[in-house]
Amino acid sequence: MKHILAVTLFLILSLGAAPAARAGNFIAMGAPYPPYCVSNGLTVKGMAVTTLTTIMDMCGTPINDSEIKLMPWAYAYESAARQPQRILLNAQRTPQTEHLYKWVGPMATARIVLIGRKRDKLFIPTRNQLKGYRIATVRWSRPEKALLSGGMREEELLRSPSHVQALRQLDKGEVDLFASTERGAPYHLAGMGLRPEDFTVCFTFDEEPLYFAFSRDTDDSLIHRLNRALQEIKATGPQGRSLFDRMFAE
Repeated sequence: MKHILAVTLFLILSLGAAPAARAGNFIAMGAPYPPYCVSNGLTVKGMAVTTLTTIMDMCGTPINDSEIKLMPWAYAYESAARQPQRILLNAQRTPQTEHLYKWVGPMATARIVLIGRKRDKLFIPTRNQLKGYRIATVRWSRPEKALLSGGMREEELLRSPSHVQALRQLDKGEVDLFASTERGAPYHLAGMGLRPEDFTVCFTFDEEPLYFAFSRDTDDSLIHRLNRALQEIKATGPQGRSLFDRMFAE
Protein backbone atom coordinates (compact mmCIF):
# COMPACT_ATOMS: atom_id res chain seq x y z
CA MET A 1 0.00 0.00 0.00
CA LYS A 2 2.86 2.40 0.81
CA HIS A 3 4.32 1.67 -2.63
CA ILE A 4 0.97 2.43 -4.31
CA LEU A 5 0.65 5.70 -2.39
CA ALA A 6 4.18 6.74 -3.35
CA VAL A 7 3.59 5.95 -7.02
CA THR A 8 0.26 7.71 -7.15
CA LEU A 9 1.61 10.79 -5.36
CA PHE A 10 4.47 11.03 -7.87
CA LEU A 11 2.04 10.72 -10.75
CA ILE A 12 -0.28 13.33 -9.26
CA LEU A 13 2.60 15.80 -8.93
CA SER A 14 3.55 15.15 -12.55
CA LEU A 15 0.00 16.16 -13.55
CA GLY A 16 0.15 19.45 -11.71
CA ALA A 17 -0.12 21.49 -14.90
CA ALA A 18 -2.99 19.46 -16.40
CA PRO A 19 -5.96 21.54 -17.61
CA ALA A 20 -9.23 21.46 -15.70
CA ALA A 21 -11.58 18.68 -16.78
CA ARG A 22 -14.44 19.71 -19.04
CA ALA A 23 -17.99 18.72 -18.25
CA GLY A 24 -18.87 15.22 -19.37
CA ASN A 25 -16.71 12.32 -20.48
CA PHE A 26 -16.00 11.16 -16.93
CA ILE A 27 -15.35 7.49 -16.22
CA ALA A 28 -16.46 6.21 -12.80
CA MET A 29 -14.75 3.17 -11.30
CA GLY A 30 -15.29 1.03 -8.26
CA ALA A 31 -14.81 -2.43 -6.86
CA PRO A 32 -17.82 -4.66 -6.10
CA TYR A 33 -19.20 -3.44 -2.76
CA PRO A 34 -22.87 -4.41 -2.28
CA PRO A 35 -25.19 -2.61 -2.10
CA TYR A 36 -23.17 0.44 -3.13
CA CYS A 37 -21.67 -1.07 -6.31
CA VAL A 38 -22.98 -4.31 -7.80
CA SER A 39 -22.86 -5.94 -11.20
CA ASN A 40 -26.15 -5.98 -13.08
CA GLY A 41 -25.48 -7.81 -16.32
CA LEU A 42 -23.46 -5.46 -18.51
CA THR A 43 -24.02 -2.45 -16.26
CA VAL A 44 -23.15 -1.40 -12.72
CA LYS A 45 -25.89 -0.54 -10.25
CA GLY A 46 -26.12 0.26 -6.56
CA MET A 47 -26.55 3.14 -4.13
CA ALA A 48 -23.31 4.87 -5.11
CA VAL A 49 -24.13 4.64 -8.82
CA THR A 50 -27.68 5.96 -8.42
CA THR A 51 -26.48 8.83 -6.24
CA LEU A 52 -23.67 9.74 -8.61
CA THR A 53 -25.85 9.72 -11.72
CA THR A 54 -28.48 11.82 -9.92
CA ILE A 55 -26.12 14.60 -8.83
CA MET A 56 -24.23 14.55 -12.13
CA ASP A 57 -27.55 15.07 -13.96
CA MET A 58 -28.42 17.91 -11.58
CA CYS A 59 -25.15 19.63 -12.46
CA GLY A 60 -25.51 19.21 -16.21
CA THR A 61 -22.72 16.62 -16.45
CA PRO A 62 -24.58 13.35 -17.12
CA ILE A 63 -22.67 10.10 -16.99
CA ASN A 64 -23.79 7.07 -19.01
CA ASP A 65 -24.03 3.46 -17.85
CA SER A 66 -21.18 2.55 -20.19
CA GLU A 67 -18.92 5.00 -18.33
CA ILE A 68 -19.37 3.28 -14.96
CA LYS A 69 -17.15 0.25 -14.52
CA LEU A 70 -16.32 -2.41 -11.93
CA MET A 71 -12.65 -3.27 -11.51
CA PRO A 72 -10.16 -4.31 -8.81
CA TRP A 73 -9.91 -1.72 -6.07
CA ALA A 74 -6.15 -1.11 -6.40
CA TYR A 75 -6.47 -0.41 -10.14
CA ALA A 76 -9.43 1.94 -9.68
CA TYR A 77 -7.64 3.73 -6.84
CA GLU A 78 -4.52 4.36 -8.88
CA SER A 79 -6.32 5.14 -12.13
CA ALA A 80 -8.41 7.87 -10.51
CA ALA A 81 -5.24 9.39 -9.07
CA ARG A 82 -3.25 9.12 -12.30
CA GLN A 83 -5.67 9.75 -15.17
CA PRO A 84 -7.87 12.76 -15.94
CA GLN A 85 -11.66 12.81 -15.69
CA ARG A 86 -11.93 9.80 -13.41
CA ILE A 87 -14.22 9.17 -10.44
CA LEU A 88 -13.46 6.63 -7.70
CA LEU A 89 -16.61 5.26 -6.09
CA ASN A 90 -16.92 4.50 -2.37
CA ALA A 91 -13.57 6.07 -1.54
CA GLN A 92 -12.23 6.56 1.97
CA ARG A 93 -11.08 10.10 2.76
CA THR A 94 -8.02 9.80 4.96
CA PRO A 95 -4.91 11.91 5.63
CA GLN A 96 -3.07 9.61 3.19
CA THR A 97 -5.60 10.06 0.36
CA GLU A 98 -6.75 13.64 1.01
CA HIS A 99 -4.42 15.25 -1.52
CA LEU A 100 -4.73 12.59 -4.22
CA TYR A 101 -8.25 13.54 -5.28
CA LYS A 102 -11.00 16.15 -5.08
CA TRP A 103 -13.87 15.09 -2.87
CA VAL A 104 -17.65 14.94 -3.04
CA GLY A 105 -19.48 13.55 -0.04
CA PRO A 106 -19.85 11.73 2.13
CA MET A 107 -22.43 9.90 0.04
CA ALA A 108 -23.29 7.42 2.81
CA THR A 109 -21.81 5.77 5.86
CA ALA A 110 -21.17 2.05 5.70
CA ARG A 111 -21.48 0.37 9.08
CA ILE A 112 -19.04 -2.52 9.46
CA VAL A 113 -20.87 -5.16 11.48
CA LEU A 114 -20.56 -8.72 12.67
CA ILE A 115 -23.67 -10.77 12.00
CA GLY A 116 -24.64 -14.03 13.62
CA ARG A 117 -27.54 -16.48 13.72
CA LYS A 118 -30.48 -15.19 15.74
CA ARG A 119 -30.95 -18.52 17.44
CA ASP A 120 -27.45 -18.35 18.93
CA LYS A 121 -28.45 -15.23 20.91
CA LEU A 122 -24.93 -13.84 21.09
CA PHE A 123 -24.26 -10.86 23.34
CA ILE A 124 -21.07 -8.94 22.61
CA PRO A 125 -20.82 -5.66 24.55
CA THR A 126 -17.25 -4.60 23.67
CA ARG A 127 -14.44 -5.38 21.24
CA ASN A 128 -12.57 -7.19 23.99
CA GLN A 129 -15.30 -9.83 24.04
CA LEU A 130 -14.68 -10.66 20.37
CA LYS A 131 -11.55 -12.64 21.18
CA GLY A 132 -13.47 -15.79 22.05
CA TYR A 133 -15.55 -15.99 18.88
CA ARG A 134 -14.92 -17.60 15.50
CA ILE A 135 -15.14 -14.72 13.04
CA ALA A 136 -15.36 -15.37 9.30
CA THR A 137 -14.19 -12.74 6.83
CA VAL A 138 -13.75 -12.47 3.09
CA ARG A 139 -10.03 -12.25 2.40
CA TRP A 140 -8.92 -8.70 1.54
CA SER A 141 -12.47 -7.35 1.74
CA ARG A 142 -13.08 -3.91 3.18
CA PRO A 143 -14.87 -5.28 6.28
CA GLU A 144 -11.85 -7.51 6.92
CA LYS A 145 -9.51 -4.55 6.49
CA ALA A 146 -11.60 -2.60 8.99
CA LEU A 147 -11.22 -5.40 11.55
CA LEU A 148 -7.47 -5.57 10.98
CA SER A 149 -6.98 -1.82 11.21
CA GLY A 150 -9.14 -1.88 14.35
CA GLY A 151 -6.71 -4.12 16.18
CA MET A 152 -7.61 -7.67 15.23
CA ARG A 153 -4.93 -9.98 13.83
CA GLU A 154 -5.16 -12.18 10.74
CA GLU A 155 -4.64 -15.33 12.81
CA GLU A 156 -7.76 -14.46 14.83
CA LEU A 157 -9.93 -14.53 11.70
CA LEU A 158 -11.25 -17.39 9.59
CA ARG A 159 -10.53 -15.97 6.14
CA SER A 160 -12.50 -17.20 3.11
CA PRO A 161 -12.05 -16.51 -0.60
CA SER A 162 -15.68 -15.34 -0.95
CA HIS A 163 -18.78 -14.52 1.06
CA VAL A 164 -20.41 -17.75 -0.18
CA GLN A 165 -18.08 -20.00 1.78
CA ALA A 166 -18.12 -17.76 4.84
CA LEU A 167 -21.91 -17.53 5.00
CA ARG A 168 -22.30 -21.27 4.52
CA GLN A 169 -20.03 -21.76 7.53
CA LEU A 170 -22.12 -19.29 9.51
CA ASP A 171 -25.39 -20.93 8.52
CA LYS A 172 -24.06 -24.34 9.61
CA GLY A 173 -22.71 -23.00 12.91
CA GLU A 174 -19.10 -23.66 11.92
CA VAL A 175 -18.31 -20.01 12.69
CA ASP A 176 -20.01 -17.63 15.09
CA LEU A 177 -19.86 -14.33 13.20
CA PHE A 178 -19.37 -12.92 9.73
CA ALA A 179 -17.90 -9.48 8.98
CA SER A 180 -19.93 -7.44 6.51
CA THR A 181 -21.48 -4.07 5.93
CA GLU A 182 -24.89 -3.72 7.52
CA ARG A 183 -26.56 -2.95 4.18
CA GLY A 184 -24.58 -5.60 2.30
CA ALA A 185 -25.39 -8.54 4.59
CA PRO A 186 -29.06 -8.95 3.53
CA TYR A 187 -28.00 -8.70 -0.12
CA HIS A 188 -25.50 -11.55 0.26
CA LEU A 189 -27.83 -13.70 2.38
CA ALA A 190 -30.76 -13.39 -0.02
CA GLY A 191 -28.48 -14.12 -2.96
CA MET A 192 -27.60 -17.46 -1.39
CA GLY A 193 -31.20 -18.39 -0.67
CA LEU A 194 -30.82 -17.75 3.07
CA ARG A 195 -33.40 -15.83 5.07
CA PRO A 196 -31.98 -12.47 6.23
CA GLU A 197 -34.47 -12.47 9.10
CA ASP A 198 -32.74 -15.55 10.54
CA PHE A 199 -29.60 -13.48 11.15
CA THR A 200 -28.89 -10.38 13.20
CA VAL A 201 -26.24 -7.76 13.83
CA CYS A 202 -24.36 -8.87 16.94
CA PHE A 203 -21.78 -6.11 17.03
CA THR A 204 -21.07 -2.87 15.19
CA PHE A 205 -17.32 -2.71 14.71
CA ASP A 206 -16.84 0.56 12.83
CA GLU A 207 -18.36 3.16 10.52
CA GLU A 208 -16.87 4.09 7.16
CA PRO A 209 -17.94 7.33 5.40
CA LEU A 210 -17.99 6.79 1.64
CA TYR A 211 -17.03 9.51 -0.85
CA PHE A 212 -16.77 10.13 -4.56
CA ALA A 213 -13.09 10.87 -5.27
CA PHE A 214 -12.60 12.88 -8.47
CA SER A 215 -9.30 13.15 -10.30
CA ARG A 216 -7.33 16.28 -9.47
CA ASP A 217 -7.92 17.92 -12.87
CA THR A 218 -11.64 18.30 -12.11
CA ASP A 219 -12.77 21.91 -12.00
CA ASP A 220 -13.30 23.21 -8.47
CA SER A 221 -16.61 24.81 -9.42
CA LEU A 222 -17.98 21.42 -10.50
CA ILE A 223 -16.86 19.84 -7.23
CA HIS A 224 -18.65 22.63 -5.38
CA ARG A 225 -21.86 22.18 -7.42
CA LEU A 226 -21.81 18.41 -6.93
CA ASN A 227 -21.45 18.78 -3.16
CA ARG A 228 -24.35 21.24 -3.19
CA ALA A 229 -26.45 18.81 -5.23
CA LEU A 230 -25.65 15.98 -2.81
CA GLN A 231 -26.69 18.17 0.12
CA GLU A 232 -29.94 18.97 -1.66
CA ILE A 233 -30.98 15.36 -2.22
CA LYS A 234 -30.08 14.50 1.38
CA ALA A 235 -31.96 17.45 2.90
CA THR A 236 -35.13 16.58 4.79
CA GLY A 237 -38.23 17.31 2.73
CA PRO A 238 -41.77 18.32 3.71
CA GLN A 239 -42.71 14.70 4.37
CA GLY A 240 -39.87 14.33 6.86
CA ARG A 241 -37.78 12.29 4.45
CA SER A 242 -35.08 13.27 2.00
CA LEU A 243 -34.99 12.43 -1.69
CA PHE A 244 -31.98 10.26 -0.85
CA ASP A 245 -34.03 8.28 1.66
CA ARG A 246 -36.88 7.84 -0.80
CA MET A 247 -34.53 6.67 -3.53
CA PHE A 248 -33.33 3.79 -1.37
CA ALA A 249 -36.44 3.02 0.66
CA GLU A 250 -36.82 -0.73 1.09
